[in-house]
Amino acid sequence: MKIVYVVSDSPEEWNSAEWRCAIPARAIQSTRQHQATLIRIDHFAYHTPEAMAACTEADIIVIQRNAFGPVLQAMQYWKARDKTIILDFDDAYHLMPPQVRNYTFWIEGRIVQNGPDGKPFSTVIQPPPLTQFQWGLQLAHAATTPSRLLAADWRAHAAVHYLPNYLDLPRYLNLKPLPHERIVIGWGGSLSHLQSFTESGIIKALRRICIRRPQVQILICGDERVFHALDVPESQKRFQPWTAPENWPQYLAMFDIGIAPLHGAYDQRRSWIKVLEYMIMKIPWVASQGAPYEELKDFGSLVRNDPYAWEEALIELIDHLDLYKERAAQEPYLFALGQSVQENVGAILSTYAQIRQSTFPTQV
Repeated sequence: MKIVYVVSDSPEEWNSAEWRCAIPARAIQSTRQHQATLIRIDHFAYHTPEAMAACTEADIIVIQRNAFGPVLQAMQYWKARDKTIILDFDDAYHLMPPQVRNYTFWIEGRIVQNGPDGKPFSTVIQPPPLTQFQWGLQLAHAATTPSRLLAADWRAHAAVHYLPNYLDLPRYLNLKPLPHERIVIGWGGSLSHLQSFTESGIIKALRRICIRRPQVQILICGDERVFHALDVPESQKRFQPWTAPENWPQYLAMFDIGIAPLHGAYDQRRSWIKVLEYMIMKIPWVASQGAPYEELKDFGSLVRNDPYAWEEALIELIDHLDLYKERAAQEPYLFALGQSVQENVGAILSTYAQIRQSTFPTQV
């Protein structure tokens, strides 16, 4: 098979495209039996020579999330030329709370741009991107997502397949934790997690933990709003700006304990990757109960969203850290090793082949 991934992330926000496009593409290319390449979504939408050449050769075109505007027309163009069109998405746009940065774009269709004079001005997309995204789902032959709940949500619109995020294993191996005196409780994420902290009870728990255990330091990576929301002494919290995916494991190596708070229906549609990364780095972890981490419940601690539940679980890890680090290096680590993209590239290809066969039975 020849697969083209159409990526929507800009270099400044490169994250989902890494998990959903770049990592699978590298693994597929490494098989030497199949081919995969990446093109930009604006090139796809406006039929640049590069995009035309790639898509002409492709059997399958996987489009990352942004199915609206001229992308819909490009989807129809290639669908009419017997290409299998798959829409891949990893976010619950239909359940996005107003606090999330992209809410005004997806739900209201508002875009703020700079004019020729450098002054910002606002434009409105009509119909809103969420409505057009639904059209895109119906136009595509199928869709893929790393959340079982997201797959269930949208099956009335399309054949949606659950396709997990897999680890690019080499980047996590042979990283040694940097020496540090304090016990570091760490978290990293994009600009869509503030409510996960403010509504889950973990902020109150961390405040009490920092009082009870002064040797603890909280490390927040990515979203500075989360860092400022933490009501703990300045000496007990630290901020690390966003970093490229290939550098991220170096910061994970600073964590002694990982946390993964969730809140509400929007967060319940996230993938398992945050906790899976803790496991491949042999980091003990505590996470909110719910669908994203239910499959991993035997490898860490899932708690209800109550400050005292968070506090109790984290104090247990802090006070017996050596024991839990030893446990994290056993079954949790072995499970995570089995979730590498190198181990599961066959599952990715099988999903694509199944979709291809369902649309063009005689061409597989």
